[in-house]
Amino acid sequence: MATGGTGSDILMVAAIDFGTTYSGYAYSLKGEYEKDKLNIHANQAWNSGGKSLMSLKTPTCILINKENKEFESFGYEAENAYADIVIEDEADNYYFFDRFKMMLYTREDISTNMEIEDIRGNSLPAIDVFAAAIGALRQHMMDHVKKQRVNLQPHEIKWVLTVPAMWTDKAKEFMRESAEKAGIRRDRLMIALEPEAASIYCQHLPPDKMTGAIEGFSVADDDTKYLVVDIGGGTVDITAHHKVCQDNLQELCSASGGACGGTTVDKEFLNFLENIVGERVMESLANDNTASYLDLLREFEILKRSISVPTKKKINFTIKPFADLNGLCLRFLEKEFKDVVDDSEYRDKISLVGDKLRMDGDLMTSLFDTACSHIVQEIRKVLQKIPTTNLKTFLLVGGFSECLIVQDAIQQAFPDVRIMIPREDPGLAVVKGAVLFGHKPDFITSRITRCTYGRRIRPLFDESKHDPSKRVYGETRDRCRDVFETFMQKNKRVAVDEIVTVEYHTVMSSQGSVSVAIYYTFKDKASYVDDNGCKKLGEFRVPIPSPSQERRHVDVQFKFGWTELEVIATERQTGERTRYNFSLIN
Repeated sequence: MATGGTGSDILMVAAIDFGTTYSGYAYSLKGEYEKDKLNIHANQAWNSGGKSLMSLKTPTCILINKENKEFESFGYEAENAYADIVIEDEADNYYFFDRFKMMLYTREDISTNMEIEDIRGNSLPAIDVFAAAIGALRQHMMDHVKKQRVNLQPHEIKWVLTVPAMWTDKAKEFMRESAEKAGIRRDRLMIALEPEAASIYCQHLPPDKMTGAIEGFSVADDDTKYLVVDIGGGTVDITAHHKVCQDNLQELCSASGGACGGTTVDKEFLNFLENIVGERVMESLANDNTASYLDLLREFEILKRSISVPTKKKINFTIKPFADLNGLCLRFLEKEFKDVVDDSEYRDKISLVGDKLRMDGDLMTSLFDTACSHIVQEIRKVLQKIPTTNLKTFLLVGGFSECLIVQDAIQQAFPDVRIMIPREDPGLAVVKGAVLFGHKPDFITSRITRCTYGRRIRPLFDESKHDPSKRVYGETRDRCRDVFETFMQKNKRVAVDEIVTVEYHTVMSSQGSVSVAIYYTFKDKASYVDDNGCKKLGEFRVPIPSPSQERRHVDVQFKFGWTELEVIATERQTGERTRYNFSLIN
């Protein structure tokens, strides 16, 4: 397994948390880790350019020059630069990509050739966009490290890239390919699963650093079981862990989740405003008054983090782009913004006082209903998969877990559960945990498989069990095509480095290679590789050195138990071994 390098040559572990809405990084030196594992450094604050929002992460957005396809800026710098470009009427000369990580969750046709559209509908190869974003974070971290007067060679740094645990093997491999394109060596890169990383971080936190902790209990205690709920900007990613003993953490069930993170609330808020002022006003604000639109979203981000549980009190929300909204209402609706608000369907629940929109508490908190109900639903799904009833601790991490409304919704749905949250910025739990994971990759000793893996074979046709349409007639005996032969079952516990060996052989004399086609399904089993829900993970050819008349054998090893699936093929006669990263090969 590619563990990013081991031994004395690694002097620092650096982690990149590539999020849906916000991204960041953290690192620690090997010497510091050995003295104090929690001595982990992160960029102290990304400045949005205004006084109102200082963040430990920066927006996941990127600006690229259209003429030369070169990177311009990332994060807050990209947002602010693009806003100025729109004002100067130069938007047609640039690509601006925002919140694009989710495409790896929603798309099934993931490949290095796929394209992605920016906010104006212009396309670039997705791998170029992801690589540029990862490269920007990598360079920002390297510049930060140099300012601390730490001088390291590239081979002395192990990089860890975080991804949702519920992502497919193809999505993970795509991120690895993107990181390599960004200049990170493949043998110096690891993939960390986000809820796992957060769990590892919390294993190292003392109880007084966790809200909800009680005297005499810690998630780091031996034989403790708990649910990890990583609530980020785009997704909620859930798994369950069992702390067996020191440095031995096991997964209790396969990870799952859904697209119900903080951006779900953003969408509800924007839909709410659109219901008041109309589609044309909101489109013009986003496309032609981009700086004002970004100010609106940043102001709502602050409110979203701080708003309390359901209340009867009025909630004041500052409409920073008040002048622009007012002008657009006059342009498209021939009314002042205040009059539009007063005439809306919400007139009994909202009012405009100066530049502040005053909303009834129940109306504001209703914007969180969809996200909260879906999060609770996803938690229930995971609990149904766990063969134990004594799981009474939920560990909440991720930026959106800070929201008091979300915390209250989960507590109301599960009143007998103890909810624990890192006291100091739970949004950094993933990236700091990824650093710890990089120092000790085998902290999690076993995982549960998320899908059933199999290969495509052509056995002898059996009329009692095979589909007649799959029959292939031969000179002597008939065969059945496209049969799915399972070699790893779904929901099976696999230890780190668990190996399954599958034998292949030539079928013709002087055959120069052997084809290996791997398929997967999230169902318990499949009969044929083209069954509904069965998908090809990859296909590659293993070369046969010096082809001969005799049958030649190839042993293909599938290494499970890590965060990625590794494949090694060995030609028996010569002993020649080849490692395949086949996930994106079709």
